[in-house]
Amino acid sequence: MGVKIFCPPYKVYFSNFIKLGVLLFLLILLIASCSISKPTYIFKDIVKDTVIKGFTDIEVELKIQKNDLLSLEISSLNSTEDALFNSAMGSSKGDGAASGYLVNLDGNIYLHKLGSILVAGMTRNELKIKLEKDLLPYLKDPIVTVSFANHFITVMGEVGGSQILNMPAEKISLIDAIAKSGKVTENGSLKNVLVIRETPAAKEFKHLNLENTSIITSPWYYLQPKDILVLNPNEGKIYKDLRRTRNMQLFTTFVSVLSIVLIIFDRIIKK
Repeated sequence: MGVKIFCPPYKVYFSNFIKLGVLLFLLILLIASCSISKPTYIFKDIVKDTVIKGFTDIEVELKIQKNDLLSLEISSLNSTEDALFNSAMGSSKGDGAASGYLVNLDGNIYLHKLGSILVAGMTRNELKIKLEKDLLPYLKDPIVTVSFANHFITVMGEVGGSQILNMPAEKISLIDAIAKSGKVTENGSLKNVLVIRETPAAKEFKHLNLENTSIITSPWYYLQPKDILVLNPNEGKIYKDLRRTRNMQLFTTFVSVLSIVLIIFDRIIKK
C-alpha cells in the first residue's frame, strides 16, 4: 500500500502566491511594451473646418544672373521657323545636365537671328516680353516661355527618397516639395523640419513645425533656389520602438526561463 505524501497548506499558498505575482508582473510588462506612438501628419492642429487669415502669397520675381541656365520655348504660327529656334538650345552644363541658354559672364545669351542679348538683371517676365517683341520681324505672333533650367532644391531625410528637385519657377512650397519626394516615412517628424538656406553672407538654419498651421504664414513656407530641406527623424518614436523591441525580447527570454524555474519549484514543493 502506497504512502500518501502530505503537503503543508502554507507551501500550496506560497506557490499560488508566487505564480499570481509572476503573472501580474508579466501582464504589466506586456502592457508597457505595447504602448503606441501618436501619428504625425501635416496641419495636425486643425481639428475642424476653419479659415486662416493673414496668408499672403507673395509673388517673388527673381532676377536673372550670370551663370544661370535659361530654358526658352518659342512658338508661333510658323512651325518651321519655331523648330529652328527651339532646336538651337544653346549650351549645357555637361553630360546629363539640363540644356538651355547659359548666361555668360557678361550677362548675355546668344539667340538664333537675334544674336547676343543682355539678360542679366531682368526677370523671366521681362525677358519674355522683350523676346516676343524682338521676334516679331521673324515670327508671326510669337509666344515665348522662359524658365530656369539650373534652379533646384535638395530634399533629404525621412522621405520616400532623397533627391534634387528642379525649380523652373521662382518658388516651391514645403508641401509641394515633400509631395514630389514621396510620403514621409513612419519615423519622420513633421515637428522638426529643417531648411538650410545659403545667403551671400552666411548659411541660415530654420527649424519648422509642419503640424502647426502657422507655417502657412511663415516667410519660410516657400523654398528658394538651392535650399536644402531635411525631414529629421522622430527620435522619441525611434527610441520607444527600440525599447518596445528590447522589452519584447526580454519578455520572451524571461517567460522561457521562468517556465523552467516554476516547473523545478513546483516539483520541489510537491516532494
